[in-house]
Amino acid sequence: MAASHGRDHKLCVWQLRADDFENLSTRLPVDGATPIDQKQPWLLHTMSVNALNFCAFATCTDLDAGVNEESAFVPLLLAAPNGLDSGGVDIFQLPSERRVSKIQSDKNVNTGMVMSLRIFGGQSGCALTLIVGYEDGQVMVYRRKDQNVMPVWIWEQILLGRPHKQPVLSLDITPDHAAFITSSADALIARYAISKSESKQTVPEKFNNTKHAGQQDLKIRSDGRVFATAGWDKNVRVYSVKSLKELAVLNWHQEGCYAVAFAEILHTATPESVEMDKLTETNAMTRLNKERDAKVHNTHWLVAGSKDGKISLWDIY
Repeated sequence: MAASHGRDHKLCVWQLRADDFENLSTRLPVDGATPIDQKQPWLLHTMSVNALNFCAFATCTDLDAGVNEESAFVPLLLAAPNGLDSGGVDIFQLPSERRVSKIQSDKNVNTGMVMSLRIFGGQSGCALTLIVGYEDGQVMVYRRKDQNVMPVWIWEQILLGRPHKQPVLSLDITPDHAAFITSSADALIARYAISKSESKQTVPEKFNNTKHAGQQDLKIRSDGRVFATAGWDKNVRVYSVKSLKELAVLNWHQEGCYAVAFAEILHTATPESVEMDKLTETNAMTRLNKERDAKVHNTHWLVAGSKDGKISLWDIY
């Protein structure tokens, strides 16, 4: 399954199976591809959401809803900016497409528009949590209270800080959900710890003035060791999650970069299984193809997208 969010105020959810990739076009619009040339996947859902404030949606699994046995669809929670309240957030549930909750903007704080979102949790020991980055550089973290009795979702604010002087362009949560990192139109990168106590955090636990303004997108790798940013200066940068120090600069694109993503490693081959395959395979070409396939599936690929219309794929660390 995949989702797309357009400037037409539509959020589309597509069915995208492994077999479908063979029929999809690999030509980019910059190379002359047209909608007629590009076969679209099966459209599952279309929702009207706010797209005026340049903020992408965020999703997580709705563990309270259970799996739809007829369609095998795992219910999702989707967070998106409210259409009327520029500082508010709507939370929808898929596949029902209904709004299950709304977090209104803080009337005592002029945050401006919602710029970036992350939602996670809901399982045992981790309450549903929403992280919001705003136009004025502030970040807020909301946690849903236990609702065993009350049908209406009640949210409490557990973090309020202003790590940036410019709009928060992107943020991402570490795999253990213990901290999150933000980037902005300014040159700062900040990391906040998410406290499990009731006390509100106000300052980041670590920050780095990178001297590179406008790091548009930020993604943390699934092993929690490094993160990457897409920069307005055409460069993709890789940083350490622990120290926030710059580790690498990837320079290839001709115009500003606006999106990055890491491939998630779902399974890894053990040394014993690899050696067993070598012993049982008699065909050298078959063994070589298996080794290449194993490398592809066990690599933390980094992909970047740019205003130049190109997509680059990187193999780092």
